Amino acid sequence: MELLELYILKSASLLSMLYLAYWLTIRNGSKYSLNRIFLLISLVLSAIVPILSFIPKDLVSSNYNNILEPLVINADFVPANTVHASNTLSLIAIIYIGGTTYFCLRFFSNISRIFYLYYRFPKYEFNGFKAVILDTDQAAFTFFSLLFISRSDYESGDSKEVIVHEKAHRDEYHSIDIILLEIMTIIQWFNPFLWAFRLSLKSEHEFIADNKVLKNGFDKILYQKLLFEKASGITSLNLTNHFNHSLLKKRLKIMSTQKSKSKVNVKYLLSIPFIILVFSLFAANHNSYAQLNNNADVDVNAEYLDGGIDGMRTFIARNIKYPKTAYEKGVSAKIFVQFIVDEKGNVTNIEINRNDKRDNVVDEIVVSTKKSKKSLEISSESLKDLEAEAIRLIKLLKGFTPAQKDGKNIKSLIILPIHFMLEEA
Repeated sequence: MELLELYILKSASLLSMLYLAYWLTIRNGSKYSLNRIFLLISLVLSAIVPILSFIPKDLVSSNYNNILEPLVINADFVPANTVHASNTLSLIAIIYIGGTTYFCLRFFSNISRIFYLYYRFPKYEFNGFKAVILDTDQAAFTFFSLLFISRSDYESGDSKEVIVHEKAHRDEYHSIDIILLEIMTIIQWFNPFLWAFRLSLKSEHEFIADNKVLKNGFDKILYQKLLFEKASGITSLNLTNHFNHSLLKKRLKIMSTQKSKSKVNVKYLLSIPFIILVFSLFAANHNSYAQLNNNADVDVNAEYLDGGIDGMRTFIARNIKYPKTAYEKGVSAKIFVQFIVDEKGNVTNIEINRNDKRDNVVDEIVVSTKKSKKSLEISSESLKDLEAEAIRLIKLLKGFTPAQKDGKNIKSLIILPIHFMLEEA
């Protein structure tokens, strides 16, 4: 769960920084297709790049548990009836899941609405489209190769500008952008920059389509008048590109403004340093994790703050509990929990290491208690409870003095085996 939270936060941060780069440089540039490409690439990279900063699962180095000595904890059984903290939904988690569920339902509701309109109303071939003729006073909109248009516009025959506009949306595959936006909205609905990003990308779609109409020789004044007339049309679904009043004032202003080609080029050149800076920050973050591969000869290992190994032994003895489900089923297992001690000595990135390649991990903590019967079969439920208890314990640790190399504090990855062992009475 922590990795997912970390991914979401990193993805939101990257999207926000890339949008700021767009906003500060090229948002008023007249190369609308290039603006759209920049935003689209930003959307994709914000989903992919954060994954690269995660530590590989098989990352093992000989210094990981030099701070640990073999610890044997002979504890009387204390049944853990409470659900582990990592499995308990916090208020923030509940709000996030609620928002994600809402936008997920909204996404499928919009898809369902499009299918409903498609099967509810008649369809005809119309100016290169498969057109769905709506009985409502609906502003025309496209969804991939489908054109949804009101009957009045269809029968009037006076909709050439509308058709050219909607063909631009279709031919530029703007519906793919919209689908990606909706997926990202489900994940990052809490991010205010995401909503600004949505508006900007959809705006670039409209600017591209408007520009296509004017390049086809249609009169600018008549086209602007048509936009005014359609401004009263019913707003379409979030999943569609539509011919309506969206950003009407800005669209009309753009059509009436001549851009200086030299100034436009400068704007795009200025965007390059921002992009380099953004990716440098993420690369530095990734490299700091990658350094964990080369920390075998650290000068000083990380050490538990509250009394070192003895303090950790005391802390574990007082706080660890044998999960009730595992105890009742007589389950014993060795759990490998890994975490990072950062440059400030904080414990971060706690997770279970299920990799079999742990040649250098030799120290372990043994949690032992008596039980009359042993189970030869480990249930997934019991194993998860044991893993949850191991993670809970690490979260309670008060902190470490960070590892050092060449006089500088560095991150270090620690893999801590905790052996939950039941002995026959």
